[in-house]
Amino acid sequence: MSSSRDNTRPIKSLSATDGIRDRPAMYLSEFGQPHAVNSLLQECLCISLDNAFEGCATEIRITLRKDGSIAIWDNGPPLPLIGSDGLPAIQPLLTKLNACRDAKRAVHKDLCRVGVVVVNALSEWLKVDCGIDARHWRQEYQQGSPAGPFVDIGDTTETWEQISFLPDRSLLGETQFDIPTFQRWFTDQQFAISNCRITLEDDVTDERILLS
Repeated sequence: MSSSRDNTRPIKSLSATDGIRDRPAMYLSEFGQPHAVNSLLQECLCISLDNAFEGCATEIRITLRKDGSIAIWDNGPPLPLIGSDGLPAIQPLLTKLNACRDAKRAVHKDLCRVGVVVVNALSEWLKVDCGIDARHWRQEYQQGSPAGPFVDIGDTTETWEQISFLPDRSLLGETQFDIPTFQRWFTDQQFAISNCRITLEDDVTDERILLS
């Protein structure tokens, strides 16, 4: 019989990041499949698509880099560097479940199934870069946790934002991005986006695909 001492033992509370990394299959339905990294890109893309649906972005560029990382850039307005709680405004979206989904203004909720927090948690690293008031700012994350605040990288002449991430292969295995599968997914979404050019660039093959 369990004693009252056993029944009152504290229950360990996991952060969203720890919970996702402990049980990734609960949050990523394609976990363990050859092209699970496709799902990470699809989730991460919702931030730029939200800008496009709002008419705030006229260009989105997706880049598959040679080191296996993926970058999503758009020329829409970034979230404020500092939110009402004193932290970077984007940080809750990257560290709390449902925060990304709840923050969506124009993107259909079904597109943001689990949120960019899962992308962050299942990445070896993730970087948020943005151009605000002629300055280039960056915040870095390591295995889902912020490594520090935004830092000033230097000058920039435009307003833009970019999220880049390297999938954590210690969790996902040797998953490979599959371009034809992504193209089919993108076409199936039937995005009603006007006046926004969306391209997919592969740095390995130098292939460039116009998606929209």
